[in-house]
Amino acid sequence: MNWAVWIYAIATNRIIDASFGYFMMPILSVMLGYIFFKEQLNNKRILSIILVIISILYLVLISIKSLPWVGIIVALSWGFYNLIRKKINIDTDIGLLIESLYILPFAVIAFYLITINGNNDFKLSDPPMMLFIFLAGPMTVIPLFLYVRGVELCGLGPTGMIFYITPTLQFLLGYFYYDEPFSLAKLVSFIFIWIAVIIYLKGFV
Repeated sequence: MNWAVWIYAIATNRIIDASFGYFMMPILSVMLGYIFFKEQLNNKRILSIILVIISILYLVLISIKSLPWVGIIVALSWGFYNLIRKKINIDTDIGLLIESLYILPFAVIAFYLITINGNNDFKLSDPPMMLFIFLAGPMTVIPLFLYVRGVELCGLGPTGMIFYITPTLQFLLGYFYYDEPFSLAKLVSFIFIWIAVIIYLKGFV
């Protein structure tokens, strides 16, 4: 679900909305870590969670249409994925193998539909495109493997702190490179999120 929504966000010029979800996700993980694993929750982290909630409520009150549903789904799906992976006592590589087997039937159906509709770009006549498509696999699996391993070793909170590199780069790409629209309402909500992030990060100092 997480990757499907992320691809949808890229295809529909909603990278900024998706980055909103990735900014929220580590703070959501802190809350889930406290609820399910009794991980420590100090005043700064509590305040950051409250600010995230305020940010979402602000967008809802302004206009339900302004709510970045893409980001909300990204945050919830990734946060609960982390929760389940940490709760299941299984090696990282074996866990990823099982996940891949679960998604294999859907991938086969997708490949079939792509081929019969003439949208297959994996062709010998276009080696650069073949290389890019081939690299999509390891570029997805390797970071996922390292992230899941990090969650297993040091918990949801600390890994979430490092994770903020991702949404920062996504936001910069969406705003400066792809020139995506960025309304005043979203700016205000992002300010709440960024303040929450700063407070959250200071909780580790």
